[in-house]
Amino acid sequence: MPEKQKKQFSLSLTVKIFLTAMILISIGVFANSIMYCNQIISETEDLKGRLQSLYTTREELMEMLGSSEELNDLLSDYRKCQELIDSGTLEGEKLDEYKERLGEVRELLNSSKNKDYISRIAKEELELYFADEKIFYNDKQ
Repeated sequence: MPEKQKKQFSLSLTVKIFLTAMILISIGVFANSIMYCNQIISETEDLKGRLQSLYTTREELMEMLGSSEELNDLLSDYRKCQELIDSGTLEGEKLDEYKERLGEVRELLNSSKNKDYISRIAKEELELYFADEKIFYNDKQ
């Protein structure tokens, strides 16, 4: 009985080199993707920490200065007091009371904390800047 010979499957040398190169490239791409993903995750954690820091700073500022609505109310009070005093219709104790209130409002508005707050709001919300500031625009989003 003739013995059956098993057929051997053999790949040519070029196919072996090609498959090896494809495997090595795949491993490299996979490793690069993992490193990029880890970088993105670390940047995300860093940004979350910064955002939390900004929230804390914002809360501290709101505590020190009050909200923008409170500041607007303060400015409104200042204008009203000044108008009443300038009108000359007030006499005696009422006049003294409004002058005292005007002094308090002036003091609050002239405090360095409020000046910084007012200038920040003017820059961010109203896009107003000091004359000596240089403004650079970035078109990239």
